[in-house]
Amino acid sequence: MKNIPTSLINTWLFLIKSEDPKLTKSKALAAKHIKQNFGNSELAHLYIEQLKDKTIEIILI
Repeated sequence: MKNIPTSLINTWLFLIKSEDPKLTKSKALAAKHIKQNFGNSELAHLYIEQLKDKTIEIILI
């Protein structure tokens, strides 16, 4: 996986959850980046948590 700054991933996750109509284009772009790099927002969130806590181990089946 590329070295993506956690602050950028958190911003993408924030935008995806946003209900503000002014952020529609940004929300779509953030969703595209999350899908390309992680598959979905849940995996992106797990990735952030794993970086914070090295004892978390993620195994994809």
